[in-house]
Amino acid sequence: MELVFERGHADAPVGHALVYFHNPGDGPTSATYLVVLPISLELTKYVPPLLAAQLPLPDTKNVGAIPLPPLPETVESLDYIRQLAELRNDDLIDAGSIPANDLARIMSVVGEIAQRYSELYQQHLQAAPREEPSLQLSGSTVSDVIYQLMSEQQKLTELAKLAGQLRYAVEGNDTRQIDETTDEILRLGHHLPGSYLVEALIEAIKQPGSTGRQLSALYLDRCYKLASADYGSLGKLDEEIRRLGGKL
Repeated sequence: MELVFERGHADAPVGHALVYFHNPGDGPTSATYLVVLPISLELTKYVPPLLAAQLPLPDTKNVGAIPLPPLPETVESLDYIRQLAELRNDDLIDAGSIPANDLARIMSVVGEIAQRYSELYQQHLQAAPREEPSLQLSGSTVSDVIYQLMSEQQKLTELAKLAGQLRYAVEGNDTRQIDETTDEILRLGHHLPGSYLVEALIEAIKQPGSTGRQLSALYLDRCYKLASADYGSLGKLDEEIRRLGGKL
């Protein structure tokens, strides 16, 4: 069976597709959704043994694309399906006319389409070039992964900790520690909004004396106000930062 891709490409399926059928006699459009599971699933692992023996659970290790729902359902319109595919970045397949009043035939057609789509997807995976895995991750890569997983509040907590470490290194004139901590703060800053003024914070921390300590505290306080959407307090903070010669 050859599939007609209205959106996407047969030689590079994305693994999920909307499939629509024309209804004979200008009837409504119907559709189903195909998804190829990226990870094999054994449903029996999640069902108590006593129930698993009684339920006809499918083994999805070797299953192709799963049609949901198994029978096409009537949809709002063809234009709606097209817009939905664009928004979701789905493949869109024109399956032609739906067999009229023959549920067994309809399920058979849907099954054939699902199996063919799965075959095309597997062929695409096998043809894709594979990169050799790196033996180890660099420190920067590990940090970036960790920062991506952090919540906004966790990032700010880490920023405050690093700011304290940088201040300690500056007061101790530890050049190596200053450089390393500065690099780490900048790396974290790439995962924070630009309005947090991370570079200005670093400059304030490196400024000697009480002015630098006050400025760095104000910048950190400003970050927390932004994170909590307390915009009413920003004006006073910004005014104090400007008074001390800070950048905004």
